[in-house]
Amino acid sequence: MMIKTKKHKGFTLIELLVVISIIALLVSILMPALSKARQLAYSVSCLSNTKQLSTAWFMYQDDNDSRIVGAKMTLPYGWVKTPFTVDGIICDIFQTSPPVTDEDEHRGMKAGALYAYLNDVGVYNCPGSKFRSKYDNTNVFGSYAIPACLNGEPALGTRKQIFKYGQIKMPSEKYIFVESSETRNWNMYGRFRLASPEYTGSNEWGWRGPLSNSHDIVSNFGYADGHSETHKWQNDFTVEWLKRLIDDQVDYYGDTFPPADQQEDINWMARGWALRYRVN
Repeated sequence: MMIKTKKHKGFTLIELLVVISIIALLVSILMPALSKARQLAYSVSCLSNTKQLSTAWFMYQDDNDSRIVGAKMTLPYGWVKTPFTVDGIICDIFQTSPPVTDEDEHRGMKAGALYAYLNDVGVYNCPGSKFRSKYDNTNVFGSYAIPACLNGEPALGTRKQIFKYGQIKMPSEKYIFVESSETRNWNMYGRFRLASPEYTGSNEWGWRGPLSNSHDIVSNFGYADGHSETHKWQNDFTVEWLKRLIDDQVDYYGDTFPPADQQEDINWMARGWALRYRVN
């Protein structure tokens, strides 16, 4: 008597292709959601950074008779200092070799006036920032800047600015930290500029320094009362101008004035600019 054995049937080519197609479809559905979740996590971490930086900024003025920290890194009391090597050699903004390392930037941050209130260089970096220097091709570690009107140019007496906390009207509405983008080795001065009246001599407001687009069409801001907020950009002009500045990797930024129908964003920035200055 012959005993028949049961044959195990494998997958056919068509069945395998169907399974692969289903997996590919699931991946295509899940990847955008995972990417969005990752970006959201980065934004939340960045928002925490601006909150901590703003709190440190506030504590500094409280300890220094209401005098605010310097926005410019070359000032003796600058909030951050110029990056330098372990041997104490000051790095150059345009150097290609040796590369400016994260550790060089860390030393500049630790030498700044706010580090004693933070004790963590990680607060200075947005985890979603992917900017690389066009000179040494390293990551740019520092992600934030202080508006130039906040004790940013004390040597230039012709430009009005704020030196004392009490000079800031409605501090809960005035931002003191912005997310900045940089394609040089680091933010050259540690400060952020608008084409504002005290700088241009005109009452028209425009863009100058580039903000970060690490979170697509939103940015995080720290405020003079110590809180932080996320702001969503409204104008296509703002998003496209910023992308073009970053893509073109410019070293120095000219003044850019948006058209009349694209001014919601610049008007919002003007309302939050701490210095209320008008040209005669």
